[in-house]
Amino acid sequence: MLEGIHSSKIRRHTDAKMTRKFLFCFPLRLGNVIFGYIVIIIAIAIVAFHLYELLLNLTNDFFQKTEKFSNFQNLDNIFGSSKDSLDKIVVLTYYLTYITIGMLLFFFSILFTCGAYKANHCLVTTFFVYSFFHLFFTIILVVWEALSAGWIQLGLIALSDLLLIICLFSVKYLMEAIRTGNIYSRPGEVYYTY
Repeated sequence: MLEGIHSSKIRRHTDAKMTRKFLFCFPLRLGNVIFGYIVIIIAIAIVAFHLYELLLNLTNDFFQKTEKFSNFQNLDNIFGSSKDSLDKIVVLTYYLTYITIGMLLFFFSILFTCGAYKANHCLVTTFFVYSFFHLFFTIILVVWEALSAGWIQLGLIALSDLLLIICLFSVKYLMEAIRTGNIYSRPGEVYYTY
């Protein structure tokens, strides 16, 4: 009889320690898995769109060079009066930068989604650390878009960065919950806290 009372007290005590935080109206762990899928979809869309634009420019001999990338002044003495080589370099660099950042985001968001699903502290922490590098990369893109007057892209980058910063608080809570073991889990599930 005393054992039953003692075990129910222990059960209530451990239930009280479980995290009560939410993300996207879902419990913390499921919310972070959903967040991971959202980031994966965004990364695929970024890579696909910019790869399409890059291939379109390559096959049409850089047709966008007069529309978006030709606002460079006083470079005639380096690249010649037509500045065609400068325009081609800028177009290639622009799209390859977006494709590279999108691929990195895709890779690390897969790691994060697996980490949130399996409650793997190492994978979640890896994404958390990469997020700060990603924010630094997007600062470079913000400056680039502001210089080339790409206002739609600038707004999308700012919106995605804001979403990432807000969700990083949830990622931090998930890391802490996995580390301490205060997370809802399936019976017999093993945490990887290394």
